[in-house]
Amino acid sequence: MPFCKRTILPKDVCKPDGGRRLQAEVVRELGDVCGSSLCSVLRQLSDLSRHSVSILEELEGDLVSVCRRSGALEGRVARLQRHVAELLSKPPPRDAPEGSTWV
Repeated sequence: MPFCKRTILPKDVCKPDGGRRLQAEVVRELGDVCGSSLCSVLRQLSDLSRHSVSILEELEGDLVSVCRRSGALEGRVARLQRHVAELLSKPPPRDAPEGSTWV
């Protein structure tokens, strides 16, 4: 079952300070509202980019781990193939004479 590793919440774009209480300044002009909204959108985009980099770094680590494990398995399979080839190249053991016991 997957677990949530990151929580990304949207922020209020058009409210100053992300929706917190207004400070002593009151935004009265449309230009100020547009500038504030643009800054909020850019901050959200920055946060989203940071999260995406984190996800991609985690994926890269997982891929490196899978690559190492598959390389180890490939080596084991190659050793096993060599061992089987050696066993097949040897003549089969002869049967023991009657009356003798294997110890």
